[in-house]
Amino acid sequence: MRRGRLAVQVALVLVVIVLAGLILIGRMPTPRLAGEVASPSESPAAAPWDLDADIGSVIVLSWNGRVGWPTIEPLLVKYKIGGVLLFTPNFGGTPAGVKVWSDRLQALASSECLDNPILTMLDEEGGEVANIKATFAPPWPRAMASSGPDVVRELERINGAGLRTAGIDLNLAPVADVRTNPLDGVIGDRSFGSDPTVVAPLVGAAVQGLHDGGVGATVKHFPGLGGAAGNPHVAIPTDPESEATWTQVQLPGFQAGIAAGADVVMTTSVYVPGLGAGNTPALFSPSVIGRLRTQLGFSGVIISDSLSMYGIGVKWSLPQAAVMALTAGNDMLLLGNGDPSYEVSAIAAIKAAVLSGRLDRTKLHDSAMRVNALRDRWGRRVTQCREPSTA
Repeated sequence: MRRGRLAVQVALVLVVIVLAGLILIGRMPTPRLAGEVASPSESPAAAPWDLDADIGSVIVLSWNGRVGWPTIEPLLVKYKIGGVLLFTPNFGGTPAGVKVWSDRLQALASSECLDNPILTMLDEEGGEVANIKATFAPPWPRAMASSGPDVVRELERINGAGLRTAGIDLNLAPVADVRTNPLDGVIGDRSFGSDPTVVAPLVGAAVQGLHDGGVGATVKHFPGLGGAAGNPHVAIPTDPESEATWTQVQLPGFQAGIAAGADVVMTTSVYVPGLGAGNTPALFSPSVIGRLRTQLGFSGVIISDSLSMYGIGVKWSLPQAAVMALTAGNDMLLLGNGDPSYEVSAIAAIKAAVLSGRLDRTKLHDSAMRVNALRDRWGRRVTQCREPSTA
């Protein structure tokens, strides 16, 4: 009898062990083969962050002409957009005109109880590249160069103060490109010159001046357009310079801007085979963009140039380009199409890429956090957020 009871007890113990093992196995994720996509239940999108908010944070919306607020407002709310890029036709080119839009954006951020302000940004480089036509806009950078860093800093302080009064948070300037190619079709007098020893300190001074005036500064166009023939708005140009030449000529301007505290660096569409990118445009190249983090020690926001430039558009759709740009290491995207209904299609593509595992969820969140820190630093709140009353 005792042996029979012992056998029964052993059998029961074995059954319990087997059942416990089956339960544990059922809770364990099923191993995947190489290249197999994660199922929705185990997707990185299940991370404890708001995926829609992270995607919206990294998007910069823009539109053609005088599209009305009733068209723009619901898109900003639905997609939790982090930034808006304005152009002269959007507001008429006056400080008062742009202030109307900025006030709307920040009032919306407050009324919707957004965690961060919506960044209002534009290009106010100087000369003809000045979307606000006002006396505070500086002359062409090429013209400023002969006056030296102190004068450049003061001119940009005046520029920054005027922009801040008009409601602008981030200026997409200064230009750090060193113009060495007479066949360049896009930089011209937007550059401080052709000598890196002259350009670099002026870029640093411009960044400091914009900060003195109260707005964020963007150093562009990494890794440099001034040495390439052509214009990326027409076709993606190629800069054949070696890494050694790039290090001597184009790199110093970006180093100086970053050392001066640049908030943002803009990447652009240019082939730079000498930097190891092969036939991949720089703004889609992880190895080129990665230099900003490793070689230059930049910890701020990396923003793409317009993803709708013709040179890109003939090869990739906007949704494709948006996913490629984030995958490569850009934190924020200038969609630049001008058609808001098409621009938001990029948002769906980004979300699908995250859900499928093609776009790293953690890296997207890291990008959103960098962007949100930028929004908090330079963005404005018109009123304190008030939660809707439940009474």
